[in-house]
Amino acid sequence: MYTFIIVDDEALIRRGMLKKIRATEIGSELAFAGEADNGEDGLALIRSADPDIVITDMRMPEMDGKSFLKLLQADFPDKKIIVVSGYSDFEYMREAISAKAVGYLLKPFSRDEIQETLRKAVGLLETERSARAQMARSESEKEALSYAADLQTLCHLILGIQRADQAPVMRSSRLRSLPDAARYALLTLTAPDRLPAEPAGTDPADALYVPHAHHDRMGFLLLLLPLPDRMRGDEEAAYAERTAHLVLGHLPAGSAIGISGAKTDWRRLEEAYRETVAALDARPAAGDAPAVARYAGGRPAADAVAWEPMDELVFFLESGNVPRVAEWIGKLFDDLREMSGLTLAEVKETCRILVHEARELLQRTLAVAGGPPASSSFEVVLRTSFDSESLRVYLLQLLPDIAAMLRERSAYASDQLVDNIRTYVERHYDRTLTLEKIASLFFLNPSYVSYLFKEKTGVNFIDYVNKVRMDRAKILLRTTDDKVYKIAKALGYDNPKYFFRVFKKVAGYTPEEYRLLAADDDKRA
Repeated sequence: MYTFIIVDDEALIRRGMLKKIRATEIGSELAFAGEADNGEDGLALIRSADPDIVITDMRMPEMDGKSFLKLLQADFPDKKIIVVSGYSDFEYMREAISAKAVGYLLKPFSRDEIQETLRKAVGLLETERSARAQMARSESEKEALSYAADLQTLCHLILGIQRADQAPVMRSSRLRSLPDAARYALLTLTAPDRLPAEPAGTDPADALYVPHAHHDRMGFLLLLLPLPDRMRGDEEAAYAERTAHLVLGHLPAGSAIGISGAKTDWRRLEEAYRETVAALDARPAAGDAPAVARYAGGRPAADAVAWEPMDELVFFLESGNVPRVAEWIGKLFDDLREMSGLTLAEVKETCRILVHEARELLQRTLAVAGGPPASSSFEVVLRTSFDSESLRVYLLQLLPDIAAMLRERSAYASDQLVDNIRTYVERHYDRTLTLEKIASLFFLNPSYVSYLFKEKTGVNFIDYVNKVRMDRAKILLRTTDDKVYKIAKALGYDNPKYFFRVFKKVAGYTPEEYRLLAADDDKRA
């Protein structure tokens, strides 16, 4: 509801005017805010009551209408003015026009006249209110868009998607002063389920939540740290850990938080992120891993686990045995859980090598040009998973699918068992090859494998393995400058001296002698 005041030096006129306004239809939509009998009191009333509409006479003592209108225009330009006068004076009209009065009414005026003028004033007020609301909405939307863009910029800087050659420029008013913060730590939040839109547990003045741009189970908290003269390094670390535990209480069960070291440069956001990942990956892969992990320097050990049955799993992949692949993935993770001191980083590296090998098999079998395709989707899984179960679930989806594709063009499709064994040796001469292992892969008795292989090929199994390896060794000696011990390792020989003896027995020369003879032959050719 809009308000109005009446400024006139005659009380009777003021009462009559008020009565006439209240008798109009629009009068019920307006609230009377007061009256004054001169311009001075009128200005005081406007300051105290802040009316929307001012109805004023022109001839008044102390301050006449002309002076009153000029002050209104200068100090209260948003007020809607209705001039009421008993004189059809050109000067009065000109002042009213100059003051942008809504209307100029000559006394006596009718109810219809005052109603029409008041409607005009209300219409102008409505238009202005609508314009202000629209402007406010526009500013609010602009701020929201700027804030969302700022959060995305920060996320991209954290993930290294956007390079940080200089401190980020924040567009939103909420974050404009963020780059001025002297010190910060990054907290990476990860959860088995969707994270809250804005995790609780922190003071918005001290922490900023940055959602992950692509994964709703991961997010980041920028924790602003006090200046060094207010908090020592150990106190800083304790403060970050306390904050992490407070936030953790508002996250889904099974969540974890990694904490970076303190940073003073916003261009080091990606470095801070890598530290949080290192902290999370350094946790034990099994048992009760701590939910909050602080970066302690360095990188966690990330060597693949030497899991003895890995060759069996790879063979079942290669042969397209989907049920066995699923079974052996389960065995892999069961065994990993039993290994004491194993970190999540080591589990991830083991999975990475397994997936790489599976994709190499796929490329080799399906003859895809350009080498094995990059497993970008799996790398994303590795970067966003911080528990062994997530990795197990993903491998149970990925590897049986690869096995199914390989089954259609399996290298072991021959109905002759010995042909399949020879194929395995030729494809995997660099691995440990024993009768016991071959028998296990093909579900046979080792003695039977030995008898059958000799019966069908005329040579015993070990001699055949050595021949395949020596043929490959000759190629490597001819075409590379690799040291002999490296070639031995690449062919599955852990003992270079044993390789040396076998090579001389098969080729009649030592590896070095063969390399020199081969080089001479190439020159003569």
